[in-house]
Amino acid sequence: MQPLVAEQLRGAFPLEKRKPVVPNLQSVDWTVLDYFGWVHPAGHRGYLVMPLANGELRGLVLRRSQTTSRRRRYEMCSWCNHVHRTNGTAMFSTLVRGTDGRVTIGNAMCRNLDCSLRIRNLCGDPPGYMGETIDLESKVQRLQAAVYQFLYRADVLSDPI
Repeated sequence: MQPLVAEQLRGAFPLEKRKPVVPNLQSVDWTVLDYFGWVHPAGHRGYLVMPLANGELRGLVLRRSQTTSRRRRYEMCSWCNHVHRTNGTAMFSTLVRGTDGRVTIGNAMCRNLDCSLRIRNLCGDPPGYMGETIDLESKVQRLQAAVYQFLYRADVLSDPI
């Protein structure tokens, strides 16, 4: 992914009344990212910016609801297929304008939207419990396809990629 500045990130959300709070971008390693995702400091919103093949940036605001459980259970991210220990995922959802009013779609994803780092084993926590035998390029393609599919379902993209 090409390095982005705060104005480019804010510009990816043209319909938002409140522009997103952009994190510090100086420490971001853009070479290992397939998309840029971050969580609002308050923890209730997530932001996703995906570069398209034509150079455009598409942004999506997500609501994050995180349930904490005392029981140990394994959780899997629906984008990167990383298997987490307890409380490693969160439900991210967005509103989609449907024919019958408001419709919400959502997925269980890595709670910090750091799937690009997880498929490369660059996060601080141990790798997932279920090791994969596919190569990194296949993981990247699978992750990008999952993100594009979610953006398409959320009416951010006009055509599935």
